[in-house]
Amino acid sequence: MKQTITVKSKIKKFIPQFLENTKNDIELLKKSLQAKNYDEIHRNAHSMKGYAKPFGFGYLGELAAQLQQAAKDQAFEDAESLIEELDEYYDNIEIVYS
Repeated sequence: MKQTITVKSKIKKFIPQFLENTKNDIELLKKSLQAKNYDEIHRNAHSMKGYAKPFGFGYLGELAAQLQQAAKDQAFEDAESLIEELDEYYDNIEIVYS
């Protein structure tokens, strides 16, 4: 299901780089999970949480916050589920500019 995100036109030029960085971060999270590198997951989730909301991607930030906690708790299954949800969310983003 498509996730429509409304983004202010004044930041439109930053969105392609934001999307590329986000996809790269999700791939890094997957690799970190396979290695059970919870410190790396925590760091990347914290970073994603911080950059998602200012761009209007509040749900992405919420998922990242949950993932940050799962990494802190070393909860593998929770982290795995959240990374899958991040990936699915990313794949279904549709951006509308206002």
